[in-house]
Amino acid sequence: MLQYSGTQRRKLFSVGDLLFLFAISAAGFAVGLIGIRHYGYIGQDFAWNQRYVLSFPEGWSYALTNPPGFYWFGSIIRNNFGLDHWLGLNALAYLILNTLALWIVYGLLWRCISRTQLRCAAAAFATFVPFRVIHAIVLASDGFTLPVFAVAALFTFRLLGDPRSLLSWAGLSAGLLVGMFFKYTFAGLLPPVALVLGVAIWRRLPKGERAPWIAIGILALALPSGALVIQARESAKAGSYSSTGQWLPKGSPSVMRWSDMLTLKASDVRLLSAPDYLQGMLFGFRTYSYLGLLHVSSFSDVLNCFQRPPETVSPDWYPSTDELKIRPRTHLSQALQTLSVRWCLGFSALAMAGTLYCILRSARWLVQRGPAAADAIVVLTALAVGFYSPIFLSLHRVAHPYTAGYWTPRLILPALLVFFCLGFVLLDAACGLLEREKAPARPLLLLISAYTLVACLLFIGFLPVLIRRQLQRPLPVGRRLGRLLRARHRVLRGRRSPDRESRFPRSCPPSARARRAP
Repeated sequence: MLQYSGTQRRKLFSVGDLLFLFAISAAGFAVGLIGIRHYGYIGQDFAWNQRYVLSFPEGWSYALTNPPGFYWFGSIIRNNFGLDHWLGLNALAYLILNTLALWIVYGLLWRCISRTQLRCAAAAFATFVPFRVIHAIVLASDGFTLPVFAVAALFTFRLLGDPRSLLSWAGLSAGLLVGMFFKYTFAGLLPPVALVLGVAIWRRLPKGERAPWIAIGILALALPSGALVIQARESAKAGSYSSTGQWLPKGSPSVMRWSDMLTLKASDVRLLSAPDYLQGMLFGFRTYSYLGLLHVSSFSDVLNCFQRPPETVSPDWYPSTDELKIRPRTHLSQALQTLSVRWCLGFSALAMAGTLYCILRSARWLVQRGPAAADAIVVLTALAVGFYSPIFLSLHRVAHPYTAGYWTPRLILPALLVFFCLGFVLLDAACGLLEREKAPARPLLLLISAYTLVACLLFIGFLPVLIRRQLQRPLPVGRRLGRLLRARHRVLRGRRSPDRESRFPRSCPPSARARRAP
């Protein structure tokens, strides 16, 4: 692994690196813009999320599944730019934040990986992988997870190198505090951050300087911890779905068992055909394994959010966003997604192996001092495992893990993105081993680069830059399944479907209501 000198730290990217990263980030941004043009922000729970953003703050309470930050952010854009275009501008703001977060990820990857080919392959994969691109614009709180995670990882990495930086402590505290108001899952970052920085203070500061910086660290983490505790108490008082409704009664058998979570099933072979959420009945009870569902939803557009909308959809903003439209895939899109799911089996296996390797490497770092370049690996691994743990460890206790979509990558987006990147860290270590054994590593590097390039082209192809026109119409069965699924969600959530009038706060002008009338 690389040893970084002071000069190398100041000049992390070469000119060639910057040109490459600007090119792929611009391409990723362009794919997101095309998604916005095709109403890609209409994703899961769109009707509910839109309703509560429009009625915020009067219509919001801690009885909902999300903290107030997501709804507050949307209401700011709605109030300043009006009802006509707030959805598109909100998605554009998400896209900008996620694009900036990618640059933090690039910087950490450059510190984790020493070989240029693998660095570029990992950066391109992280930029174009479908679950990141799709959920960077969907109207949901998931769009904030990567930016907040990246900020927390950046300041944790800086503090690992210099625990005396007050600015970094303030930035870490502010980043985690913001995260607690957007997603409760950020609670999983607190233990690994405390552990990693506690070891850093103990190891890298003289004995006489440890006490004040430990106190500063406790204060910095106390702010987001306090915000989490207060919100959890308010959520419990309101009887929210997150506090009570989503859990199995005590003593009930698990719906998603540990065997369903950790092993594959024979039926997973059907997932290699890249079925979508409705046609493939991905929400079926124990139909597929958790690993299989996570793979297919990572490398295909299971909800068809980015598919080109049918020609029957009105080009006007209001009628087109009234209901979640069932978007058909073209024959070309279906073929590309099928190939993507099969082609990326190697990336999923590599992610599991790389994550295990980096966990072992980070555990070794905890007990003995490692090289400077290992700091970024430790930070990314620890924070990714921390973010993933609350979701994964609760799957066997959730009442409706399949129907409610607890297997979708959006819930663990930054952690899953890091896990895939850690696969490239493992490849970097493997190339280093080959070079020490005097074996040629260049053919392996070229093969990995070409393999990743093909995967990225497949992603871009069905997201949908290469798709120009619809080749098939929505199937009637899809509409029936859509109605059935929406009715089932309403029963599970214990809510009634809101009518058109209830989607607006009372303060909305009549003209806005009239524009949405059929």
